Amino acid sequence: MAELIPRLDAAFDAWIEAQRAAIETVRTAADVPRSGTDNAEGYRWVTRLTSLAQEWFLEKSDPLHPEVFLLQDAFRKLLVDNPDVGYWFCVLDDRHLYRMTGWRGEAPYVGLTFGTPMAQGPAAGRTGTTAQAHLDQFELGPNGEVDVLIGPAELLGDPRPVNSVVLEPGTGQVAFRETFFDKRTQRSCDLKIELVGEVDPPVLDVDTFAGQLETAALFVQFVAATAVNMWHDTEHNTNTFGGTAGSVHVASQEDETRSHSSEDMTYHGGRFVLADGEALRVTVHKPGNDFLYWGLTTASPWMESYDYRYTTTALNNRTAATNQDGDWVLVISPTDPGVPNWLDTAGRLEGYMLVRWVLADDPPHPTAEVIKL
Repeated sequence: MAELIPRLDAAFDAWIEAQRAAIETVRTAADVPRSGTDNAEGYRWVTRLTSLAQEWFLEKSDPLHPEVFLLQDAFRKLLVDNPDVGYWFCVLDDRHLYRMTGWRGEAPYVGLTFGTPMAQGPAAGRTGTTAQAHLDQFELGPNGEVDVLIGPAELLGDPRPVNSVVLEPGTGQVAFRETFFDKRTQRSCDLKIELVGEVDPPVLDVDTFAGQLETAALFVQFVAATAVNMWHDTEHNTNTFGGTAGSVHVASQEDETRSHSSEDMTYHGGRFVLADGEALRVTVHKPGNDFLYWGLTTASPWMESYDYRYTTTALNNRTAATNQDGDWVLVISPTDPGVPNWLDTAGRLEGYMLVRWVLADDPPHPTAEVIKL
């Protein structure tokens, strides 16, 4: 058995080296804010990525024993998390049949984005989202009870049950976006996914664990590089908003990150860059068509939302006050501007901003202008 130790050693070395490589990405990233806070947040961000990778790829990556787990929270964030969202996740296998049961909760929207395994390249000839659904599309019980079959078409039968989702070839995960107007008052969902049929208890072997470590290592480096690239991509949207519908990102297959977008959402993002004594006034214009939600999130250059536990760093169409025209005017500012809808950057003069729309048909881009404090 001694020959198995080098396999584990090599995989563990790759895991440690990935963390060093991610720190080096933070250390050498060009054209990012370099305040003490920005640098400290970058180093902390790498520790959070490793924590997430450990849970995702080492502990809860077995599709024969699926686990629905909380992917992001106030202490672990990934690629511009939304403070209004509960992010749940589960690893799946497109060859098997699953049953999702539980309770819907009180969030206005609970979306299910099925996709290829993240940061692992194309599967079945594509990458990203393979199917999109939300819980209100299904027939729920009188108290929000959920009972949905998930599996390949041949295992769902013909006719296919109303409460079912087809696992398209290449699908290896489902991400839940539970979007709230107010997390403090609206109760969360309670969902689980179980394999249909009997399966033996898991037994860890050398090749399995070594492979998990190697995948986790690739993930840490992939996300670190992706976040920095996302920041650089905002160069042409400084103090303004670009972006498009998630369905466009999915169809275009432009890159592995954007192709994992939710097809129920539209994304408008940009970079804010201020001088001393300045703020950014953002107007979210009331769309002409019905919509469910928009939310504006401010974030660091490492694509982590600013700490929202003690101050306001994000607002949505219910928590922000409207003006007489029905629009929402928000102010991104390092200090209190003395107006409604202040988004507090805690002294930072540069960062990222992202507006997400949910179930909105071609919503207008927000507009922005730099103002003096």
